[in-house]
Amino acid sequence: MGPLNFHTRGTGGRVLLCLHGFLGEGSDWAEFADAFLVHSPEWQLALIDLPGHSEEDSGWLCPTADEFSQSLRDLVAAEGWGTAAMAGYSLGGRLGLQTALSFPEVFPVFIGISTTAGIDDEAERARRVDSDSALASRLRSGGDFAGFLREWWHQPVFASPARLGDDLENFVTSRQRRDPIRMAACLETWSSGRMPSQWSALPDYPGSALLLSGDADCKYRSVAAQMQSDFRNAEHHSIAGAGHQLLMEKPQEAAQAMAAFLNQHK
Repeated sequence: MGPLNFHTRGTGGRVLLCLHGFLGEGSDWAEFADAFLVHSPEWQLALIDLPGHSEEDSGWLCPTADEFSQSLRDLVAAEGWGTAAMAGYSLGGRLGLQTALSFPEVFPVFIGISTTAGIDDEAERARRVDSDSALASRLRSGGDFAGFLREWWHQPVFASPARLGDDLENFVTSRQRRDPIRMAACLETWSSGRMPSQWSALPDYPGSALLLSGDADCKYRSVAAQMQSDFRNAEHHSIAGAGHQLLMEKPQEAAQAMAAFLNQHK
């Protein structure tokens, strides 16, 4: 795969890599980053565009999760950062977790937002592969992409008291910049039915972890609590009045929680 596309916020010496979710882009972290740097100006945030999610990608092929993890490790080395904290939202959390577990000496801190360590049950994994493949086929069909995005937005997992009335159209407008063919490849390659489950590896992670969830996001709040108990050294913070999309719904609160956690793990 080619070099990763990213841009930075802040000029501090400590580095936080930020991975967005499916259909997103690095700038999804922009409001969070501005709030975070008010609390922690000693940091620099690298807002990564996941492969296939940037208009600047050329000659693109979807990397495996292992290949992407290696590219993140190589980025830290190439930029001379030494080590970096890793933060990821949803799909970005799963990719970031695999990276931190693979290279804990490079990523001694992991922060997962509305994310999971994967799927253990084989039957559930197979069902997820089938459902993601069906969605990928729909994306490849050349149909109504805006309609697909609206249906994606209305999935029960995204329901939240914090979403505003105009959020849907803003979401559709911004996500229509994505290439449906590339999104189909990402959906299949990074399906949680295909990526390895990381649950058994959590107790071996030598670093520190923070799990953030919205208190209205029942599924991922429960998952975060379980992940906290499986890590050696982890905290779980549930943000009041929020659902799954914390970067959009409560960026200020998420930034404050992460800054407080990172200030304890210098």
